[in-house]
This record gives sequence, C-alpha cells and structure tokens, in this order.
Amino acid sequence: MPQHNLHSYQETYDSFDWDDIYAEADWDAPDQLNIAHEVCDRHAEDRGKVALYHVGTDGERTALSFWELARQSNGFANVLESLGVARGERVFSYMPRVPEHYVALVGTLKRGAVWGSVNERFGPDGIAYRLDDCEAKVVVTTAANRDTVAEAVEDAPSVETVIVLSEDGTGIERGDVSYRTAMADASREYEVAATTGEDDALLYYTSGTTGLAKGVLHKHRWVAGVAATQKYAVDLQEGDLYWSTGDLGWLTGPINTLGAWFWGTTLFTYEGEFDPETWAELLDEYPISVLFSVPTAYRMLRANEAVLDGVDVDLRHALSIGEPLSAGVVDWGEERLGVTIHDTYGQTETGNMVVNNYPTMEIRPGSMGKPLPGVESAIVDPETGEELPRGETGEIAHRGNFPCFFAEYWRKPEQTEACFENDWYLSGDLARMDEDGYIWFEGRADDVIISAGYRIGPFEVESSLGEHEAVAEAAVVPKPDTERGNIVKAYVVLADGYEASEALGEEIKQHVREELSAHEYPREVEFVDDLPKTVTGKIRRTELRDRTDDSSA
Repeated sequence: MPQHNLHSYQETYDSFDWDDIYAEADWDAPDQLNIAHEVCDRHAEDRGKVALYHVGTDGERTALSFWELARQSNGFANVLESLGVARGERVFSYMPRVPEHYVALVGTLKRGAVWGSVNERFGPDGIAYRLDDCEAKVVVTTAANRDTVAEAVEDAPSVETVIVLSEDGTGIERGDVSYRTAMADASREYEVAATTGEDDALLYYTSGTTGLAKGVLHKHRWVAGVAATQKYAVDLQEGDLYWSTGDLGWLTGPINTLGAWFWGTTLFTYEGEFDPETWAELLDEYPISVLFSVPTAYRMLRANEAVLDGVDVDLRHALSIGEPLSAGVVDWGEERLGVTIHDTYGQTETGNMVVNNYPTMEIRPGSMGKPLPGVESAIVDPETGEELPRGETGEIAHRGNFPCFFAEYWRKPEQTEACFENDWYLSGDLARMDEDGYIWFEGRADDVIISAGYRIGPFEVESSLGEHEAVAEAAVVPKPDTERGNIVKAYVVLADGYEASEALGEEIKQHVREELSAHEYPREVEFVDDLPKTVTGKIRRTELRDRTDDSSA
C-alpha cells in the first residue's frame, strides 16, 4: 500500500505554503517559471521515461517519452517562431486526443505564446467567436477538421496561419502549413522562453451557457496550483499510469496533463469518445492505476457493468469532475472498480479542482469535499459577500490569492470586477458547508427552486431520483403553481426494461418523498427519451425550464 502524499488534511491545510510547491520547480519559481520546461524538459534526461501512452481510434498504440516530447515540442516552438508568432500571441487548437496535440501545447508554451483550445463538439460559430475574440494568430487542426476550421476563420480575420496534421497530405489547403513537413524541417533544439510566473500562458473559454463565452486568462504560475491538486487530491505516486479522460479542448485536459507531468507521471490517453466496451478493454490491457473522468462515464459504466466481467482492473484511485456524484455511483465504484470514486470541484476561473475529497480523509458521498490546501473557500451571501453560518445555503466563494486563480476575463475588466464581492470571488454555484467543513453542492444560483418559501437545490432531488432502479437519468426544474409559487417538476429518462406509466410516476415521487422531505419531492414527473445537454455533457435546465413554462401557459 503506497504512502499517501497528504497524511493529515487539517495539518497540511494549516501549515501549507505555496513556496513549498514552487521549490519543487527546476527554475527559481515563481520569478523564473515556464510551464513547458517544468512539465517536460526537466524530465527528459532519462530517454526511457514515458510521458504518454496513446491508443488511436484505428487501434494503433504509441508511446512518447519525455525525451521525445522535449525534442518534438522544441521543433514546434521553432515552427511558431518561423511563422512570426511572438510571445504573448495566441495559438489555438481544434484537434482530437493525438500525440501531436500534446506536442503543440508544450511547444507553444516554450515559445512564450499563449495556448488555447476548442473542443471538437463546437461548430464553426463557436470556434470563430473564440478565435476572433482573442485575436488568435494560429490554429492547429487535423485534415478531418479542416473544413470546419475553414468556415470558422472566415469570421476570424486575425488568424494568419492554419497548421494541418495530415497523414497522407490530403486536406491541406493552399496557404496552410503542413505539420509533418514543417516539423521535419524544424530544429530539435530550442531555448525555452525565459518567462516568469506572471507571464500569460493559457486562455480557455467558459462554456457560454449563461451568455457569451468569456476568455479566462491564466499565467505561468498556474502550474503550481494544478501540481498541488495532482499531489494531494489525485495522490500521484511513483510508477502510476494515469488516465485522465479529459480532452485538451477543455481546461480539465491541461490541468490533469500538465499537473501530472510536473511530477513526471506517465499519462495514458485514448483518442476516441466514451464507449463502455472499449474502455473496459483498455482498463484490462493497460495497468491504469489512477482514473479521472466525469459522472456520465461512471454512470454509463454502471449501466453497462457487464463489460467489466473478467476485466483485470488495477485501479488504486479514481476521481470525478463536472457534476456531483450520487451515493449510488460511489457505492458501485467500490464494488466493481475496487475504489472509492472521489468527487472534485473547480471552474475555468479557479483554473483547477480547488475543492476535493482526499484519500486520507473521510468520504461523505454527495459532498465535493474540502478546499485544496492553499485555497481559502467559504459559503457566502452573494449580496453582501459575508460568510454564512454552517448549514445555510449560499454561494461558493474563494479568495483569489492562489497561483492557478485566473488573471482576468480576456479584456473584460468590468466583467472581471463584477465577479467579486467583499474580496471574495463568487462562483455562481450554490452550496452549504456542514459543521465539519465539508461542502455540499446545491446547484447553479439560477437553478435553485423556490417552492412555498423553501429553497430547493436540484442536485439532491436528482440524486434521490437516480437511486430509483427505474431511473437512468433525471433533471428537476420549477413549474409555476398558483398556491406554492413553484412546484418541483422532474424530467425522467427510464432505465432499460421499464415503461412509463402513471403508477411508476407515483412510485418515483414517493421514493423521493420518503428519502428527502415533503417539500422537496417532485409533484410532477414527466418521462422523456433524453435530456438536453451542453457540449460539456451538463444538463441544460434552462431549456427544460422554458419547456415547462410553455406547457403551463
């Protein structure tokens, strides 16, 4: 049994100093700090040390050492320099999980340019908005994505160059730069930009579900924050093989990739999207010791758990991010995966998972855990910024004095300032903190249901619904009611083998009423084939609220 990195949560939290993380860096951080050097070059002396195992959708298996990553990222930095990309200019990607994507990320940071990425689920409009908003200069993509990018850059005049990864030379348009050709001609020697912790490094956009997406800027000091989470919450150990399923198109991808590489941990990645059978086969083939994914993936594995029959699972630790985990999923993970799945919480603005469950801390299923050492978090009144008593629901807030906290919304000073109240950064997420300091998510501030004077967070109700054997997925929203102001309405996707009926609806209502309380249970249940979701897989309750309002008119 390995020794955990965090022996005592409270002792570590009370004594923590960010200088201890900076001291682990090769350069004199934070005064001298470049993410690319710290996550790559300083681990490259051992030519056999693997940085990344990759499995392609075509079944091809490759391994990339830190030494080769250093050489290839040097080449990419030279390509950018030859294209006239200056320090601080923006380089964006629109690519799948392929080794070249990781090379481009590290190479951009070596150049001293700012890296950003757009997930492949976004179409031309979403790409164009982001590229144009930050005046991106270069886009790196694949031949398969070239047509989508071509449409996007028509509305992003700042883009001067598109670098295209093509295996056979097709899909490269006139004026493009061939990744393969440019890299073949580029030197494998490069002097990493002498950046400081306060130089711009990453620019990722919010999902834009509550308005136009905002660019969230992070500095090179960001790496210290993500390194701390990988040490204490992910609990990385010597010899781990770490599968973080997050795509580089979301900030979670760089968080787990670069945070792990700071410690020299070997990563695993699969190019394709979630598929239960494929994931089971990969868990059987590779000695994955740490798995980091999203609740949807764990729920789908649970729903298709037969794929795990006979699979040799080597997990030591598993984590989740995106939405809270229900107790049922946690119990299932212990039974079928052999580990307790630890919930985590963070935002693009916090740059990291800043509230976590930790291996040496008691786990309370349904709670996102406690703040990361070095991060001060609280539950506050959003109107005044004053801390609320334990047990009361308010807004999750953080003091913005930790390294991975964002510098600004890209060129939006008023919106940046509006996030703060009483020197607290207000997250927009509601939660309560119990007497022992555990934080319990209640929902987005605009998702809370007020019924007969009670404030009801959707997650607790949805979690209870999900524990009924007939329910595969559920979402709850307010429905206008003349007596109560609103009632709780549930939209339910049934599990295989169940048919919608009035009797089943009543049974589900009663299940929640018995498990929670008389004011929280859904007074109306509507069965649906699926739930509307964002590109990140989160439920679009706004759409359900609109649908509910229309039906009650």
